Amino acid sequence: MEKPIALVQISNPEDMRIAPLALLFVGDTLKKAGYEPKVFHVNSEKLQAAVKDILSVDPMLVGLSVITGNQTRESANLSKMLKAEKPELPILWGGVHPTLLPRETVKEDYIDYVANGEGDTIILDIVRMLEGKVKPEEILGLCFKNNGVPVVNAPRPLIEDLDQLDLDFDLINVEDHLEREWSNKRVLGFITSRGCPFDCKFCYNLRFNLRRWRAMSEKKVVEKVKYLKDMYNIDGIKFYDDLIFSDPQRAIRILEEVKLPWYGEVRVGMLDEPLVKKLVETQCRELLLGLESGSNRLLAMMKKLQTVDHIKRGIRNLTKAPDVKPVGSFIMGLPTETKEETFQTIDLALELSQVNPKARFSFGFYLPYPGSDLYDTALRMGFVPPTKTEDWDCLDRWAGNLQLTWLDWVKDSAYFRRIRDYFNLLPLREVNIPILSKIPEKRLREKDFEHPTELQILSSLQKKYSHKDNLFSKVVLKSLPYIRSPSQPAYA
Repeated sequence: MEKPIALVQISNPEDMRIAPLALLFVGDTLKKAGYEPKVFHVNSEKLQAAVKDILSVDPMLVGLSVITGNQTRESANLSKMLKAEKPELPILWGGVHPTLLPRETVKEDYIDYVANGEGDTIILDIVRMLEGKVKPEEILGLCFKNNGVPVVNAPRPLIEDLDQLDLDFDLINVEDHLEREWSNKRVLGFITSRGCPFDCKFCYNLRFNLRRWRAMSEKKVVEKVKYLKDMYNIDGIKFYDDLIFSDPQRAIRILEEVKLPWYGEVRVGMLDEPLVKKLVETQCRELLLGLESGSNRLLAMMKKLQTVDHIKRGIRNLTKAPDVKPVGSFIMGLPTETKEETFQTIDLALELSQVNPKARFSFGFYLPYPGSDLYDTALRMGFVPPTKTEDWDCLDRWAGNLQLTWLDWVKDSAYFRRIRDYFNLLPLREVNIPILSKIPEKRLREKDFEHPTELQILSSLQKKYSHKDNLFSKVVLKSLPYIRSPSQPAYA
């Protein structure tokens, strides 16, 4: 009997409820070909236990799905730990980070192979290579070492027919990945498409998906969701597509059929009154919007194909959808961005929060992803990329370890983190707490972010009470916005 293939994704503790969708696609391919995939969704704080669990199944291969950021370091640490216990165990990296930097990744001594691009089909060739049936140089998309020298094979074509793939939820304990959201208790993540047809200059998709959008058929999506409703009694769904509304009519037809409360991403410029009406009719509960900036110059530079007026109109239209919570994502500290343009973004978000009090905002500083157009700009303006794979964890807007060397007016990302933190606390103005409720808005309007002790106290209160069932926790929970988490792409 063949040894199993271990498929691994590492997540922060707060993200463990999000199903490792990338691994479910890859695992399905392996299972259909007669192999035995074992999925390990690993808590980043429990790596040592994960090593023991993975080695206990005696795998023929360990494949890790890795995005750029804190997951890069944790995946490196886990790979080193596995190699220390069993040096001959083959380690494969796939996903966004190794695809963006295949040569730099495979040169690490704790990584044997890199899957450059989508992992769903290349995984079979890699397993057959380990069985001695295929030579490494014959596998499109494979990166390996020949006498210690990195070899990067020709790229593998994108998968055109996504209906040949499937999310095999039998590979995980679904109960562990059901979330409580809105008024629902069994909300599950899902994917219906890959890529995005737009050309945003900061996005990894330009390299990873070649600015192409590919989708499963509506029939396959509807049948699969109905199966999940019947099998696991799900009562809500989160669509983690890069942009499910790449084809708005397709998205609406699917939503009308699945008949579940849902979360997904839409471009703010699409939010005219007819679409907002459809959002209401299809039970939209939460909507992610890439607002990005309050500066028309920066929006044009990013090729967002939207203006500040589009943003205002879209958020205003959503006031006609009272059950929909808009979550707007902003990027600060872009190459060439001035302090005045950062302030324009702050002022826009404050204005939008008045127009639509249900709106919440996520702020992050710009991350120079390799392969994007703005990456080259950041390099010219002073960004020095890490030389070690694990050091790419600096591209984590939640940790804030990055120095913004491409800006001439501020270098420390802590400046932008403080702006983010005040916005996170902005809903306190909805609660009648003397003095405290007014502080966040006051700091933001006055552009006064030099109060670290104040922020530390507020943040401590948030951490202490945000998960406790008491009166104060209910106030805090009501006050805190949804914070966008870095989602795992749908393919390894």
